Amino acid sequence: MKQKTFLFACGGTGGHVFPAVAIAESLKKFGVEQISFAGRKDSMESRLVKPRFEFDEISAVPLHRGSFMQNLSLPYKLFKAVQSAKDVIKKRKPDVVVATGGYVSLPVVMAAGRMGIPVYIQEQNAVAGVANKVGSRYAKKIFVTSAEAQKFFPNTETQVFGNPVRELPKIETLPRPKEFREGTKSVLIVGGSQGARGINVKMEESLSAIAGRTDISVVWQAGAKNVENIRERVSHIPENVTLTAFLDNIYAYIGHADLIVSRAGASTLAEILAFGKPSILFPFPFATANHQEFNARVVEKAGAALVELDSDPNDLWNKVQTLLLNEEKLNKMAQAAKSIGMPDAADQIAKTILDAEC
Repeated sequence: MKQKTFLFACGGTGGHVFPAVAIAESLKKFGVEQISFAGRKDSMESRLVKPRFEFDEISAVPLHRGSFMQNLSLPYKLFKAVQSAKDVIKKRKPDVVVATGGYVSLPVVMAAGRMGIPVYIQEQNAVAGVANKVGSRYAKKIFVTSAEAQKFFPNTETQVFGNPVRELPKIETLPRPKEFREGTKSVLIVGGSQGARGINVKMEESLSAIAGRTDISVVWQAGAKNVENIRERVSHIPENVTLTAFLDNIYAYIGHADLIVSRAGASTLAEILAFGKPSILFPFPFATANHQEFNARVVEKAGAALVELDSDPNDLWNKVQTLLLNEEKLNKMAQAAKSIGMPDAADQIAKTILDAEC
């Protein structure tokens, strides 16, 4: 059997790149050797991908939702970007193209589709991105993370899988972080490397109430730019709260947390669900097309999370205490998370593509 050659296209944010890398790693596990990526020069995708896979640089043009003036020059720029993508395709000669979104992926999808190369698209969010919606006409199949996302692709075959994540460690292999004191309930507040302002503000307002619950251990990852400012504003951080800029071995904290408070980006959500963890989600209010709130509402509808907006009255600590006091509710949320989280989504997607193309 001829060894298949795969070309991946993704970029812009880690939310697009990480799923592509996860699927590529699964393909390698199943014996695929010829895998390369296409993306922009000096970009996030180049930094994340180059240590693992061969990488070709292509030109790309941003896609602006609903902006006529910003998109006025789009046809000319997109034509040049598609030509750039064709050059990479001629060089790599892929049998299959896999795209996971970001505007850099669209020229590759268009070029491959026009050249008769099978295209598979993976959409991470409950609201489909512009590149994936436009590129869907060239796709053989689109992998989505929820039934809600299927409606954005009415003319293309879709299949619902979880969001692909890298292979996660087993909880039993992860040491319990010392900040989660023995005999206490553990809460992880995570805002990413930059922190989450809305969550941080509500946490600051809640510190006096948190101090009275010595039976609860809180790890608050507030972001590198925020920790010192918080310490200057707050005269006393309670002993049961660990305030930190970063977390090494984040999976140990996720694995041993009884409850997680987080934004609702696709990759973060995928890992929370893959670990089967109940959560309180604060969607980033300025996410494109408000996709984080749509992501969060899907998980809330499934019974795996509660949702609070940054603009809502501060009910964060009340929600945390109420859940931790209701073991039955917490367990039901954990079971719901496990039911919609698919830690093997990358493997399932890779197998589906290989079954169709080999």
